[in-house]
Amino acid sequence: MPKASACAVPPERGIEKERDWVRRTLNTQYNAVAGTVSRVMSESPGLRGGARGEAGDALTDLVAVRLFLSGDHTQVNEAVRTAAVGPHVPLARCVASGLRRLPSYRGAALLRTRASAAERAWFREGRLVSEWSFCTAYSAPHPGPPGGTDFLIWSITARRTNLIDPAEPDRVVFLPGTTFKVLRPSDGEEPVLLRELSPSEIASDGKVDVQRVPLDEIALDGLDRAASALRADDAAEQDRRGDARAKERFGTPPGLIGNAPRQRPRGNGGDLSAPDEGAKL
Repeated sequence: MPKASACAVPPERGIEKERDWVRRTLNTQYNAVAGTVSRVMSESPGLRGGARGEAGDALTDLVAVRLFLSGDHTQVNEAVRTAAVGPHVPLARCVASGLRRLPSYRGAALLRTRASAAERAWFREGRLVSEWSFCTAYSAPHPGPPGGTDFLIWSITARRTNLIDPAEPDRVVFLPGTTFKVLRPSDGEEPVLLRELSPSEIASDGKVDVQRVPLDEIALDGLDRAASALRADDAAEQDRRGDARAKERFGTPPGLIGNAPRQRPRGNGGDLSAPDEGAKL
């Protein structure tokens, strides 16, 4: 887990300072999209929150989401994964707060990327991984890189972003601090299957029971059906070879930093394990 000053998860004290930073430092970009975001909020009142005066905070948060999604979000993610203090931190915290205001997505989410054999092997069955940046996936099939690796993730809290950025209607984003459980590893041909853990499954000391539980079976059933649909869709991929956005949709699997994981010892306590947070080899 990154130190508090470098963490993208909004602190308990609130993010008023971070919102002020976004409005002041990104003033030109902010003003360019604030009108569009404000119209979206008027059409979807639930985005504004219920507290008096919260509409202004919501606008700042959602503008940050729009700037993140439409800008170089890869650069922001890479900066967050360094666990270093910098200007990316206030922006990332506002993005995280804004994403929390968006509708959640429950179901299979697809992440396609290039991964080495060592990186695939890192995702062994039962392993727990935590992602402290933003993990982007898609709720519908899309072209992947030649010889790439697929990750299918059963989502319970990833956020749909189409209200703020309709250019990518199928995109979903997992918030920083999300923990995942590997349900089935990949042999290089089949996808890696993971499940998002609910907060109630994580003990106060960060430990999780890694034995099979009913939620695993429910997720596996849905992910297996998604994998079958993906194979059928890939058979028709030739028709989409010219998709100009394909490269932009390639992601980084949760728990990997620069697609280079580091082995970590498992936690003590038999079948209890602390999440692996990913690091460079």
